[in-house]
Amino acid sequence: MKNKVQHFIDEKLLFTREDKLILGISGGADSVCLMHILLALNYSFELAHCNFNLRAEESDADEVFVKELAKKYQLEIHIKQFDTLEYASKNKISTQMAARDLRYAWFDDLLNKTNSKYIAIAHHENDDVETFFINLVRGSGLKGLLGIKEKNNAVVRPLLSVSRLDIEQYLNEKGLLFREDSSNASLKYLRNKIRHELMPLLTEMNPSIQQTIKEEMKILEGVSQIYSAKIEEVHKELMQDENGILKFKISDLLALNPLQNYLYELLNPYGFVTIDAIAKTLQGQSGKQFFSATHQLVVDREYILISPVKIENEVFVIAEKTVDLLIPLSLKFKITADKNIVLDSAIAKLDFEKLKFPLTLRKWQEGDKFMPLGMRKFKKLSDFFIDNKFSILDKQEQWLLCSGDDIVWVVGCRIDERYKLETDTKKVYIAQL
Repeated sequence: MKNKVQHFIDEKLLFTREDKLILGISGGADSVCLMHILLALNYSFELAHCNFNLRAEESDADEVFVKELAKKYQLEIHIKQFDTLEYASKNKISTQMAARDLRYAWFDDLLNKTNSKYIAIAHHENDDVETFFINLVRGSGLKGLLGIKEKNNAVVRPLLSVSRLDIEQYLNEKGLLFREDSSNASLKYLRNKIRHELMPLLTEMNPSIQQTIKEEMKILEGVSQIYSAKIEEVHKELMQDENGILKFKISDLLALNPLQNYLYELLNPYGFVTIDAIAKTLQGQSGKQFFSATHQLVVDREYILISPVKIENEVFVIAEKTVDLLIPLSLKFKITADKNIVLDSAIAKLDFEKLKFPLTLRKWQEGDKFMPLGMRKFKKLSDFFIDNKFSILDKQEQWLLCSGDDIVWVVGCRIDERYKLETDTKKVYIAQL
């Protein structure tokens, strides 16, 4: 068996004998087997054990067992105790997910502290197949059906080429002791239901079911590579980036078939999962908005617009002597006697003596109004946006230069009539975008 594992390590380029490893060890059959095989193959590694405090005395006995293993084989060991139930409750996640999060976060810390390159985990072939069915039952898309990766960043899994039966036979032949986890028999966990109920039933129908599933997963891996390449090609072709706002032309999206699949792959990286709802709005009324944890999506007239969610609406102060501003916009300011009119929306020439300093730069708010240049009455900013065909994201990204409560410049668009240059203007204040 050790030769089979060595071949897998070499074939998949998991690690070399020069790489420093940390082995995650629970004390169970799988991790104990991996420890002995790595020792037999002369790899150098340290042990890491998590005590999740989920099985009372049994958890503590596991910790004692791995300490004795480390002592017997003269291995450095790291041990961490967790209040897993408290973490799960606080984060409103399952106990299993909490244990997983805590374990891998600690492993990451250990890698840095010990200057190690990889964490070795004892997942094997049966775990791989069980994960396939777990993801199939829960629904995870194509990626979830590809199984467990043998190498995922710093995590390596040298036993993925061997079965649980192989591991049990190896331990029996060598007379090696290990700990039994009583929770592995509990049918309240989906994995155990698959292991103890589904797999025996499928094995009755196909004695080689495990190998069959593994072969199907290889086929799906190839399909996934072709699929991903096509998605990347479409993404590059259709996605436009304008100052951090991503745009997809709706007519281009509607030409894709099957639409839902493409939308899922194009939008899911930004956290959007309500794909059917988004798809239904593409031929409907514009202005529909969707939010993920990190992004906002707007179905505008011709485009889907995606931008990061902004938490705060900041106000930037501009003193009389300010000459430039780098954030949130790049603006330059100067005071001059030059009264020549310029027809450039990126430049605002204002009557200096009408301004009250400090000026402020802020986003628009509901109810804002100003007197657009050339008009003699106020206009709601929302109506100004409509007249000038602003999208919802355009409105949200629009900055206003203000003097007191007055909007003196809708930046990059129009100045206020009340602050324009007059024949008796002596000093000109220039703001340039």
